[in-house]
Amino acid sequence: MQGQAEQVPRVNEAAPSADERVLLLTGVDFKWLMAGQGWWIDTPRFHRDPAYAAAFLRLAMASQSFALRECAASLQAQIGGPAACGAARPDA
Repeated sequence: MQGQAEQVPRVNEAAPSADERVLLLTGVDFKWLMAGQGWWIDTPRFHRDPAYAAAFLRLAMASQSFALRECAASLQAQIGGPAACGAARPDA
């Protein structure tokens, strides 16, 4: 019986936090909105390379798509703001 109890993961370890889920969904939205503009993102690189992420966030902020600009601003805020990835709004 003890062996079975050890195999059950704890809820805290198995479930991502609400913030992680929101970040994931925002990232997916951003990726698809960018694809709709013809810009394809290498997701693993986007998450590990701040300069790469900043370049795409700058493109998004300059887009004519309101939805893409809003999504980029939200993603930027969630990952720590413009200073965290080197991107800022073009009008700032």
